[in-house]
Amino acid sequence: MPRPTDAQVLARVDAVAEDMLSFLAATVREPSESGWEDRVTGRYADWFAARGWPLVRQPLEPTGLAAGEPRPADRENLIVWYPRRRGLPCLVLNGHVDVVPAGDEQAWSRPPHSGARAGGKVHGRGSVDMKGGIAAGLYALAALEDLRADLPFDVAVQLVVAEETTGVGTRAAALEVPDPAAALVLEPTGGAIVPISTGLLFFTVDVTGVAAHTSAPWRGVDAFDKLIRVREALAELARKRGAAYRHPLFADVPTAIPFAIGTARAGSWRAAVPDHATMSGRIGLVPGEAPAELRQEVERVLAEVAATDDWLRDHPPAVRWDHEGLPGWETPTDHELVAALRSAQRAATGEETLTGFTAGSDAAFFGARGVPTAIFGPGDVTLAHAPDECVAEADVVRAAKVLALALTRMVVRGG
Repeated sequence: MPRPTDAQVLARVDAVAEDMLSFLAATVREPSESGWEDRVTGRYADWFAARGWPLVRQPLEPTGLAAGEPRPADRENLIVWYPRRRGLPCLVLNGHVDVVPAGDEQAWSRPPHSGARAGGKVHGRGSVDMKGGIAAGLYALAALEDLRADLPFDVAVQLVVAEETTGVGTRAAALEVPDPAAALVLEPTGGAIVPISTGLLFFTVDVTGVAAHTSAPWRGVDAFDKLIRVREALAELARKRGAAYRHPLFADVPTAIPFAIGTARAGSWRAAVPDHATMSGRIGLVPGEAPAELRQEVERVLAEVAATDDWLRDHPPAVRWDHEGLPGWETPTDHELVAALRSAQRAATGEETLTGFTAGSDAAFFGARGVPTAIFGPGDVTLAHAPDECVAEADVVRAAKVLALALTRMVVRGG
């Protein structure tokens, strides 16, 4: 069949928009927290079955990657071939079905998993991160199928588990789709095209001290005070690294490789000098930078701090790397994948918007392997993981239009 016109694609997405938004709301009502993704995967599987698309249900347990994962026998990835597996170069559309816990439900204006449609938005945990993007991707493909569009490449839709925790879902999905020619990850980007993402390492630093009564703190060694010195040294390292790395797609943020401490604890009693202190956080990776090199740099800074302190010299801070790391990556803005998205965005919205990403995502798995990668999806990522998470319905429809148009423009070369 000839390629459908832009007007036909846009009209078809409008025709399926109400069904798409109802489906999105229904998926949000399924509280598919990491470890419990099976609460929603059945709904997606039924949708695929209704379309007649070939579906592979990939249980997590037999993959050999499930060590330490909760409920591995009950969790599965869904891998769907559109329109079928023909042996052509393959574009991956990747989305995660797991969501983070709702947290304090009293902080929400509505029940966290209401899936309510009100005020032009779909409300609830997972609406923006990232069931809205998944809905846009699925219905973009459905609109093209309804128009009998013949794409000159295969599409493998990966709906994966555990992105919010370990990333094991996307690693497992690679066993079914080992050599994609390109990857499009449907994370929320505010409708901007993301061809570059910095990476990150998660770490924990522990410092020991000597307890003493707080009426005579000089008799002890304040582990918290020592930890503050360590934090200041790491923050200075991060400041220098951030100043040294500049990229035009990160011009709107203070640094493209953020450093932050998420948790810190010290001591066990308010009337005692703390004999132990710990902090956990993240430090950013430049695209193309090897995680091992940054680990060595952090460890060098910790050694320098210890060398200047009489106590730490003999009791050095200990660092643990809590994750293998998410590498940074970059796809040229003139690559066929990005160019198709840019052209589609102009056709659908009248303008194109590109930006960089500082959040971790499964896109790192593809980008770090040299797979041309982009991130694109509806919704404000800052609403993710927060009370009153929601996504604007108009943004989901707009994203579906951009994705559908991009697929008609895309050139996917053999991977």
